[in-house]
Amino acid sequence: MQNRSIDQIDKASVLRRSWLSGFSDDVIDVAAACGTLRSAEDGTLIHARGAEADGFYTIASGAVRFTRATADGQSTTIAVLDAPNCFGEISLFDGLPRTHDGHASGPTILLFHAKTDFKRLLARYPSIYERFAKVLSMRLRATFDLVEEAVVAPLTQRLARRLLELAHIKPSPLNAAVDARGREVPLTQEELGHLLGKSRQSISKQLHAWEQNGLIKTKYGRISIRQPEVLASLAYPEQTRKRTVKPLAPLPDTSSLKEVS
Repeated sequence: MQNRSIDQIDKASVLRRSWLSGFSDDVIDVAAACGTLRSAEDGTLIHARGAEADGFYTIASGAVRFTRATADGQSTTIAVLDAPNCFGEISLFDGLPRTHDGHASGPTILLFHAKTDFKRLLARYPSIYERFAKVLSMRLRATFDLVEEAVVAPLTQRLARRLLELAHIKPSPLNAAVDARGREVPLTQEELGHLLGKSRQSISKQLHAWEQNGLIKTKYGRISIRQPEVLASLAYPEQTRKRTVKPLAPLPDTSSLKEVS
């Protein structure tokens, strides 16, 4: 999304596209009235792991990167969310500290609801609880899938899935939004290695093999996806096998796209 200034943000419009999608204008207007807009430059700490929850955030413009420090002090990227996603509800519901560090990824504008205002909204409109119950249930199911995937899926499949999800071509456990224009992943090869529990060398070799076949293009700190359909066939082979209708044009040969362990 193009960078915008705070005075260009319509709070009601942001909520209507995010966690209050489908709610009446009355509910949205009340929620918009008690929310405040905050701007953050690239790298600004939004909240820290272990901190007490101060409120709930909706991304109006820009993106937020969630990280966690590894045992050797390195920062591991867990997810990158952009507008109009929201975050911060877990600590508000269970009363426990924040689970990850959150930093602005590029110039970012956030719609913030303080803890007291957020809980007042829930008390006034109990149907919002049901919305979050569904969201958290979907994320829990997706987490189970990720655990199973980490045990049984080969690196080729896991890496292809993460690239498609991070580029918003496919939905992810944290981000259900799909952008037809999505093509770039804003992570380094080292960060992808941390995300998948693999060495940077393993990730680099696999990406190099895909780049040689024209599937992707590596850039400094970013990976551009050139052939998402081929990556999707590697990421979701069971869906490819279920297809009964032949594609209009044959997909590029993927026989040489073997996994690099």
